[in-house]
Amino acid sequence: MIVILGVENEAHAKRVATYLQAKGEEYIFLDTQNYPNSIFLDWEATERNKGNITINNKKIPLSDIKSAYWRNFSDVKYEHFEDGENSEFLSSMLERERRSALHSFFYSLDTNWVNSMHAFDLHKKKAFLTSEFKKNGIRVPKTLITNDKDALIRFYEENDKNIIYKPVLGGAYTQKITDESLTDEQLATLKVSPVQFQEFVDGVDIRVYAFKNTLYSAIIEASTIDFREDMESKLIPVDLPKKVQEDCFKMMKIADLKYSGIDIRLSNKGEYVFIEANPAPMFIHAERVTGFPLTEELIKLLLS
Repeated sequence: MIVILGVENEAHAKRVATYLQAKGEEYIFLDTQNYPNSIFLDWEATERNKGNITINNKKIPLSDIKSAYWRNFSDVKYEHFEDGENSEFLSSMLERERRSALHSFFYSLDTNWVNSMHAFDLHKKKAFLTSEFKKNGIRVPKTLITNDKDALIRFYEENDKNIIYKPVLGGAYTQKITDESLTDEQLATLKVSPVQFQEFVDGVDIRVYAFKNTLYSAIIEASTIDFREDMESKLIPVDLPKKVQEDCFKMMKIADLKYSGIDIRLSNKGEYVFIEANPAPMFIHAERVTGFPLTEELIKLLLS
């Protein structure tokens, strides 16, 4: 049995399911938003894989799960429980208990994760990973995370007024900082939340799809700083230097990844700067325009 963590109508989850079905492999979707209301889970914390998970009335022994593909993780659904003045406390407590049980289960399930919860937890700590990559000799952008406007201005000046900003966790497009954007009003917003700032590496983006011992890489020709904003961007297959390939595999090891979408910036000076390693990248468009056998590689990992 292969577990697909995600929802049935998501394109990448559906594609993996279609390929598994063609190979005669059993699979089931696990949408965590349904836990615990319609997903039932029992496992003995002192025994790996001893227990069951019931999804859509289908009971699956944990020992039958040979692989799990982590596509989307919605975590548990927050529900408001009415209990007078204790409503908020009760709702918060129940959400906490659900989350703790579910996360513990994902850490405990001894199977072929592609990728594991540990890898996703690390990915949420981007600044920590950036420091680990640099510590291991991988070139990364100079990075500052701060809610202090004076620190931002100092970083801006130190990098010749050539920096970008993006969320600490991710989930929004990268934007460039300018003198005009450093208004008192904008700087005051740092009090609300910290922001991640990085040196701007002028050049082109490279997306690498990495599978254990195999790499597929393409230059992304885009008209925007963040290639995700350019709906007409082009992917052109490219071979990477041996040192860059080695750093890709080193990056995966540090981030505990078996499969990844690695983002690199190739500067106009010919320097390869590593941005991040995504644990659940989208791949359908890249596969279609480059001919890379990305789905097959992913299926091979799940069946290995």
